[in-house]
Amino acid sequence: MKLKKGIFLGAILCMLTSCVESTQLEKLGIIHTRGVDISEEKPNELETTLIIFQFNAQTSMISKTLTGSGHTIKEAREQANNKSSYSLTPGQIRLELYGKEIAEKGILNYLKTLTRDARVSDTMLLAVSKTTAKEMLQVGQSDTNMDIGQFLHGMIRQEHMEDSIPEVALHDFTHTYFDVGKDPFLPVISLQENIPQISALGIFQGDKYVGDITLEEALLLNMTQNHVNFAPIELKIPRAPFKEYLDGEEVVDPDSEDMFVRIGIKGGTNSEITDVEQLRYRSNVNIDIDLHEVSEQLVVEDDKVASILEKELEKAIKKKYETLLKKLLELNADPVGYGKLYKVKHDNNLTTEEWREKFPDITVDFQVDVNLIHFGTLN
Repeated sequence: MKLKKGIFLGAILCMLTSCVESTQLEKLGIIHTRGVDISEEKPNELETTLIIFQFNAQTSMISKTLTGSGHTIKEAREQANNKSSYSLTPGQIRLELYGKEIAEKGILNYLKTLTRDARVSDTMLLAVSKTTAKEMLQVGQSDTNMDIGQFLHGMIRQEHMEDSIPEVALHDFTHTYFDVGKDPFLPVISLQENIPQISALGIFQGDKYVGDITLEEALLLNMTQNHVNFAPIELKIPRAPFKEYLDGEEVVDPDSEDMFVRIGIKGGTNSEITDVEQLRYRSNVNIDIDLHEVSEQLVVEDDKVASILEKELEKAIKKKYETLLKKLLELNADPVGYGKLYKVKHDNNLTTEEWREKFPDITVDFQVDVNLIHFGTLN
């Protein structure tokens, strides 16, 4: 009896195996970067720009750019497929780039298309182009020495690894979007002399792109999400408190009231709601700082100047956090997640619309504690 069952199961497995459609790699065009725009010729349609890998016997791999348009992402891909002798597959998309115009209208529908496709990894990266995605990919492809998709993907990953920006994968955006009391964000890529570079962090109100914060502010935002490990930043501090510690012969600009310091930051930010009814918060910023460079010849003979540095850096960082908050309140977008704290303390049934009304009225007291761990005679 067991033998008969074994033969029967084996026969079924063989039949199922024979039903699997096999495709030779040489016949596939593997999409690894996709740009999404509103079509210039047909404003009611989408236009996609695809960077694909092709394999053949003559070369191990070549990169090619295709475009297509349609009312849906899949229709646009099929139209692009008509321009290729290869069968296009989205199984290796590593980056989806949205043109500015389409990002401002909202990207939720395109995210749903991605999440419903089992072949798409939820770790793929997302970004916004200051130009159209098509221009970014086509110009970048012709003006960089490597495949533009790999270039952009590597650039974004590098910024995240250096803690300069928060994680921006598909699962991060979708999770944040559906989390009441918090808004998503994505890196913004611009063209500088036809070379792509990350120029800002785009802030979203729900799924709509509403404005930018600087990369310095992106680091501060990242500190509210994660513990960062010596991310670099440059700050401006007043020269007056250090006057007696500066080498007068080496002063770069005697008339300037400020000097610049480049530091590495290690630490994070913990926030709490201190008055639920008045919407008051406190954000505690605790960081260790490694002093890399000062724009003036600063002579350090004892711990006194180190203490002055800590105080001035605390003031500078606090001011930057206050500037960041002011921008977010004007955009009425909450990427920090103050709404989540309100929801836990006051109303578990809080809706996104209710928090959108309350958020512009919040106040935050930033308490910054700096510990200078490396210092000395610096140039």
